[in-house]
Amino acid sequence: MKITDHIYLVASGKWGFGITNEIDCNVFLIDTGDGCVLIDSGTGMEPERMDAVIESHGFSVKDIKAVILTHYHGDHACGAARIQKLSGCEIYAPELEAEAIETGDERATSVAGAKGGLYPSDFSYPKADHVAGVRDGEIITVGNLALKAYLCPGHSLQDMVVFGQIDGKNCLFSGDFVFAHGQVLIQSLYDVTLFPYAEAMRRIAKLPVEAIFPGHGVFCLENGISFVQAAVDKFNTGLLPQQLYYFT
Repeated sequence: MKITDHIYLVASGKWGFGITNEIDCNVFLIDTGDGCVLIDSGTGMEPERMDAVIESHGFSVKDIKAVILTHYHGDHACGAARIQKLSGCEIYAPELEAEAIETGDERATSVAGAKGGLYPSDFSYPKADHVAGVRDGEIITVGNLALKAYLCPGHSLQDMVVFGQIDGKNCLFSGDFVFAHGQVLIQSLYDVTLFPYAEAMRRIAKLPVEAIFPGHGVFCLENGISFVQAAVDKFNTGLLPQQLYYFT
């Protein structure tokens, strides 16, 4: 699905647009003019479906120069190792989550407890050759694309969102940090932290976001900051924002 001149949706499961495996997150491809960048990578299940979408837009998996993972949950990160093997691309992830992705640590990533539930019982977390840990404020540059990383603990140990200008718009790729209309996804996992989540949301609300691209559900090309501000407004009452409606 072509969204703007240089941004494409190339994977999305049942909590989104239903174009690839049902457990896949939204995966966005950005054409940098010198290779492509993926934001997140899906589960890696039925990978030929995502490959076909990429090819339908005139690109190949081998054109991917970087995969930027917003966090280490399996529906976002488990497709990255295969893509790296095919393309030789760099994989970037939040600094404190990079090692778990590299080693395929199913306990740290909370995949182990979700087998037979969210994931098939025979699902496994593939090891990557190398994952570069991204620090807060770091700029990731590929071709003519520069994205600034913000580390936002809350949904996982160290969620990451990336922000930059693409096709004349200030774009935020928010992963599972925030969704449409200020929804969030707070799960019963060891690394979820509520107060840091609220503090991170207030910080991101100060960015001049126009377009926002969440990890599930709909994206928005105008006034995307309203998604973030709606979550801030609820956190400011001392309560929690609405849970992502697919899971209520």
